[in-house]
Parts: sequence; C-alpha cells; structure tokens
Amino acid sequence: MHEGREIMTEGFGLLPRLLQVAKRPSIPSTYLFQGPEGLGKKRTAFLWSRSLLCLHPGHPDNNPCPSCAIFDKSLPDGNPRHPDVLFLSPREETHIAIDETRRFISELANAPLSGSRRVGIIDDAHTLTENAANSLLKTLEDPPEKTVLILVTHLPQSLLPTIRSRAVSISFTTRSREEMEKILDESGAGRLSREERDMILLLSRGAPGQLRSLLDSPQRPNFGRIPRVLTARQKTAPFDADLLPYLSEPEGFSCLGDVLESLLLDLYRLEASPEARTSMPVPPGLVDSVSHLKREEFHDRVQELRALAIYNINRSMAVEELLWDWNETLASGNDEPSKTA
Repeated sequence: MHEGREIMTEGFGLLPRLLQVAKRPSIPSTYLFQGPEGLGKKRTAFLWSRSLLCLHPGHPDNNPCPSCAIFDKSLPDGNPRHPDVLFLSPREETHIAIDETRRFISELANAPLSGSRRVGIIDDAHTLTENAANSLLKTLEDPPEKTVLILVTHLPQSLLPTIRSRAVSISFTTRSREEMEKILDESGAGRLSREERDMILLLSRGAPGQLRSLLDSPQRPNFGRIPRVLTARQKTAPFDADLLPYLSEPEGFSCLGDVLESLLLDLYRLEASPEARTSMPVPPGLVDSVSHLKREEFHDRVQELRALAIYNINRSMAVEELLWDWNETLASGNDEPSKTA
C-alpha cells in the first residue's frame, strides 16, 4: 500500500469519520469501499458525496449551500442526483465494459458544474472487464484535478492489485449477532418461527440490508424448512421435492451452502462442548450420527461445489448430489472406527 494510505474499519461510526475526512484541505483521489453485501456501501458513498461537493463546509450560516440543496432534493429517492456525481454500474448484472468506462472517465475529467469538485462512484467495481480495469488504472495513476473516485465492491480480491494499491481502503464491517437480533426485532416483520428467525439471522451474515431483503423474499417460508429436513434422516427421497426448484436457483443454492456449512460448524461446536451455542436447532444425537471423517469429507465437497457454482455449473445436479451425499453422511455414525485401546 502506498505511503499515506490508511485503512479505516468501522460499523455505525463510519460515515461521521468520512465526513471529517471531507473537511481536510487535501484528500486522496481514490477510495475503495469494501465489505459484504447489505452494509450500505453504495448509500454511504452517495451520502459522503454531498459533503465532498459542499461549497461551504460546515454551513456556517446554517443554510445548505447551492450544491447541497441540489443534492437534498433527490436524497429521498434513494440514489441522489447531482450534476457533479457520476455513477457507473454493470448493465443487466453482468459486467462493466470498456466503452462505458471510457465515457465515465471522460465525464469525470470535466470541470465541476455546481459543487467544489466531481465525484465518480463505480458500483460492483469487481465486474469491470480487464480492458475496462486497465483503462481506469491509467486515470488512477494520473487523476484529474478536483475529482474523487469511489469504487464499491463486495469482492475486492477480484480487482486488479494495481487498482487496490492506489486506493484508500474503507472496510465496512458486519454487525454482531446481538445487533442483528435487535434490528430484526425492530423490523416489524411480524411473528417468526424459531427456524425462520435463526435462518434469517444466519443468511443475513451480519448485514442489515441482507436481512431486510430476506424478510421481503417470497421464499421466506422455505427458510425454516431447510434446516428441519437437513437434520432429519431421510428414509426415501433425500429431500422435499418441492424445495428443489428453489435450491437450484442462485439464491437458493447459496442458501443451501450457507445452511450446510453452518450446520457442520454447529456439529463441531457441539462435539467440543455439548452446551455450545449453535446457529440453528440441532436435534439431540445428531453429532453421534455423523462420523468425523465423513463430516470433513462432506464439508470439503460443499466448498468445492460452491466454488464451481461461480462457473455456471448445473446447480440442479449439484443440489441433488449434495443432498444424497448428506443423507449418506447422516448414516455414517456407525462407520467410525472403534476408539478402544
């Protein structure tokens, strides 16, 4: 990382610190907002833009400057609109092409129209094509005057190392279990079963935005069913057939992987301490019904298929394979070698 670069990691207090940074007479030209999805990275980038563009920092007369007034008019709509805030994101959730990137860079280099500088925000920056990323790199090496560029991503490792090294990294951290439980209680979601509640907290991964999306998901009734059928040994079919279509979708496949990995971790915890707190209800005796060796083999297989899912494998076949393997794993307790001396 270049000299003078800093990494700031915070949760609730991140935006106030960024607002203080904006008051400095000179700031770096490029920032990387990174962290899991659902933590408000893009929203924070827009809110920070207001301060970056302000003509009278601090508003000594208690009135918003002309730039802030323009910003505030569109703030309730979600993505604020301002002539000096440029926004670039992948089209149709695929990638950001070089032509789009070049137009973005060209517009960013223009003189400010209403604010003190120009701010460019690239959402899902990890979707930049190789050519687009190289084109952007040239701008980072010699940034235009009076510009700030904010890259937003939940996959920073997918960005070129040379891009990461030229940006101040701002890490958005997840919330604690207790904080997420409070957010869930205050969400007005209505009555949830224990299984639904556990799954929503598990799948949200400490991200309030993810939690809200899960509460609004039409698949919410399935969340509580998945752990129940995974913890019950299936005597015929390995799973409820009507769940297979959902689990074969990208969201459902990710959900299945999260639940399986969390369940395996719960079994490790319970093996170490029967009183350990688990992410979901685990029936008594399940630890003994799964051999240690089979558990580790199955865990490796789950991680392997999750990695392959990035390359558009046949998820339906992968789901069926995982479920059959898990059913066999549940029956493996008696296969553990005897530990007698």
